[in-house]
Amino acid sequence: MEIGQAHNFIFQGKKEVKRLHVQNRLLKEYEAPIFEEIFEGRRQLSVLDIGSNDGTKTTEWFSQEAVSKVVGLEYNAELAKKAQQKYGNDKFSFYSMNVESSDFFDKMKELMEEKEIQSFDIIYMSLVLMHLSDIRHVLEVVRPLLKEDGQIVIIEADDENSALLPDKKGLLPEFLNILKKDKYSGNREVGNEICGLLEQVGYGNIYIWHESISAGAEEKEKKKDIFTTFFSYLPEDVELLLREEPECEEYQEWAKWLGSNYKKLRRLIVQSDSTIFMGIKILSCTKGER
Repeated sequence: MEIGQAHNFIFQGKKEVKRLHVQNRLLKEYEAPIFEEIFEGRRQLSVLDIGSNDGTKTTEWFSQEAVSKVVGLEYNAELAKKAQQKYGNDKFSFYSMNVESSDFFDKMKELMEEKEIQSFDIIYMSLVLMHLSDIRHVLEVVRPLLKEDGQIVIIEADDENSALLPDKKGLLPEFLNILKKDKYSGNREVGNEICGLLEQVGYGNIYIWHESISAGAEEKEKKKDIFTTFFSYLPEDVELLLREEPECEEYQEWAKWLGSNYKKLRRLIVQSDSTIFMGIKILSCTKGER
């Protein structure tokens, strides 16, 4: 799932497709070593990707020989259909399903029986939980789908670990404050809460791989990718919010702030002496015991 885009993926034009491509390229540096370690020496793995979007990232991550079956679930029916048409085969299959629906578990068991999958070696959720209403319930529902020695890999936003140096005028905190209130950007604090929730549900061996992604002085192109991934969608969100509620003073203030500071913030991030950290919690854990 994209960072910041909820409500049935309202932005699926060329600009958002490009942003998603940049996001995947940026996160690959951090995710690839994790899967290399998980795949090492293993065969016939089954994978459940919750929030598979159009299937592009799913097929890129899980085309390795170690994986034999991949099920991608996507809330948006149009995207799930697109993924199945483009990538569906004996190994990959994509379905439209709502992980928060009351019949999700029963539907999954039927699907797994059809696919001859007793349980999954890997469950992957990238920037999904931040857009759900009851995270703990979802973690409880998917836990029985994981093998006893399987692993769940979770990626979530955690703005508490975001920082920009230098930032004398505090533009990044102001931006993040708007983002936190933007109803389309999801719960920006899930990354800070996720470990506690996993422990409460019964998962074990929780290992945090990364708490942020960063780029320093000489990494201008990476900083551009970070800006595209984490910052570029807010102006579109605010534009949409103003169309929905044109008289909302708060949304009007957000638009004014972006008009005055958005380009300044970009210049500050990509300048040669800046260092940017964007909070992203990347972790893995096992099913644990209950």
